[in-house]
Amino acid sequence: MNYIHGESREQMKIESIESYIDEDNEVRVIDKLIDAMDIESLGFKIGNNEFIGRPKFDPRDLLKLYVYGYFNGIRSSRKLAKQCIINREVIWLIKDLKPKYRVISDFRKDNVESLEALFKSFVNYCINLGLYGKELVALDGTKLEASASKRKHYSRNKIAKMKEIANNKIQDYLYELETADRLDDEEDINKETISLKIDDLNNKLKYYNELENIMDETGENEINLTDNDAKTVKFGAHQGTDVGYNIQTVVDSTNKLITTFEVTNNSADQGQLFNMSTKAKEIYDVKKLEVLADKGYFDSEDIDNCEKEKIIAYVSRPDYSNGIGDKRYFSDKFKYNEENDTYTCPEGQILLCKTKKADAKTKEYANLKACILCLNREKCTKAKMGKVIKRDNYAAAIERMIDRLKKDETKYSQRKCIVEHPFGTLKRSMNFTYLLLRNFVKVRGEISIAFFSYNLKRVIKILGVKELVEILIKLFSLIFTNDIKIKIS
Repeated sequence: MNYIHGESREQMKIESIESYIDEDNEVRVIDKLIDAMDIESLGFKIGNNEFIGRPKFDPRDLLKLYVYGYFNGIRSSRKLAKQCIINREVIWLIKDLKPKYRVISDFRKDNVESLEALFKSFVNYCINLGLYGKELVALDGTKLEASASKRKHYSRNKIAKMKEIANNKIQDYLYELETADRLDDEEDINKETISLKIDDLNNKLKYYNELENIMDETGENEINLTDNDAKTVKFGAHQGTDVGYNIQTVVDSTNKLITTFEVTNNSADQGQLFNMSTKAKEIYDVKKLEVLADKGYFDSEDIDNCEKEKIIAYVSRPDYSNGIGDKRYFSDKFKYNEENDTYTCPEGQILLCKTKKADAKTKEYANLKACILCLNREKCTKAKMGKVIKRDNYAAAIERMIDRLKKDETKYSQRKCIVEHPFGTLKRSMNFTYLLLRNFVKVRGEISIAFFSYNLKRVIKILGVKELVEILIKLFSLIFTNDIKIKIS
C-alpha cells in the first residue's frame, strides 16, 4: 500500500540539542530570563559544594523546569521528571539533565518564599517596562481545591453526626449482648468480637472529643488533618462546596497582568477591598488608583477607607429588601437631603432625624404621622412605628460611589473582561484548578510561581519572543533592579 513510512528504528542520527527548538520558541525567554536573575538575592538555596561533596543540580535549571511546567499545565514532579526524558523543549531548556522526581519536588517545597520573591520581582520589572497602566485595576477572588483529604476533614456538625452513629451502634451491640444473656443463646453470638467492636467505637468517640477540644481551643468550627489551614469554601454557582482556599487577585487593566494576590481560607470576599487595593497602590507607588470589584466586596467601612486613601472604588451594591418585596419602597429609593439632614420617601414625604446625639455613629430617620396616613404603607413596611431609615458615618462615601457607578457604567462594565482573563487562562490553559502544596506559606509559593508563569506568558504575547529576548540580553545583570526605566512603545 502507498503509505507514508517512518524511518527504521536502527537508523542513527547526529543532531545538536540547539536544533530541537525554533528561534521564536517561548522557552528561549524562560532560559534567558532565569539566567539573568540573581537567584541568590531572591532567596533560592544555592548550596555550598564547590570543592567537596556530590555536585547538586543548579537551582536555575530546576526553576526553569518548574516555570516551563506551570507554563504548560504540567505541575506534578513525577510528570516533570518524565518530561526531562521525552520532551525536546525541556531537554533543550535544562541541557539534557534528568533530575529525579524527589529532587524536583523538594526544590518547590524548600523554596516557597523565594518563589513569592520571584513573582514580586517580575511584577516590578514589568512596571519598569511600562506594561502596567497603574491607573485602573480589577479585584476578584477565585477558589482552588486544596491538597487535603475530604475524609479527614471534620466540622462540628460532622463530628456530632458521627458521635451519634457511634453511640447508636454501641447501644445496638449492648442490646445484642443483653438479649443473648437473657435467652442463654451463647452459640449464635461471639461476645469477644462484639466487645472488641464496642471498644473500637469508644476509642472513636474519644478521638472525636479530642477533635472538638482542638476546635474549642482554636475557635474554629472545622479542622482538616491533612492541611490545617484549608477550610470549606463555596465554589462557583452550582459547584457546591469543597475544602480549599480563596485567592484574592488584583489585575491591571492595561495588559491584564496580575499585580498582587492574597491567600485566604474564607469563602466571602467581603472585607478584602481596602486591603488588596492598598497593596496595589503601594506597589504602583501612585497617589490615586481606581478599583473595580463585584458586589461581594461591598463593605461600607472599606469603601470609606478607600476614599480616604484616594482609592476610587467602583463596587456594585447588593440587592435590597424590605421584608415585603416591593422594590419601589426599598431603602435605596429613599433619597437623602444633605441641606437639611432629612430623607424623602418614594411618596414625597419627609423623614426627619430622630437621633438627638450629635456624634452618634448611626442616625435614625422617620415620620410616623406620614406613615399612618400613607395609603401604600403596607407595601413599604410592617413596623408599627412606621418606616425607619438608618444612616451611618459611611453613608456619604457610599452615595458618592453609587453616583460614580451611574455616571460611568462603561468603566465598570470592563471588570469581568479584566479580572476573569487571568483566571480563564490559568484554569483552562495552564490546568491550575487545584493545589499540590499545603498550608498558607507553601500555598503562597505555589500561587506565586503560577502567577509568575501567567504574567510571563502575557508579556511574551505582548512583546513577542525575539523582542523580549533582546531586552533580556541588554539588561542581563540589571534585570530586577529598580533603577531601570524602559518604556515599550
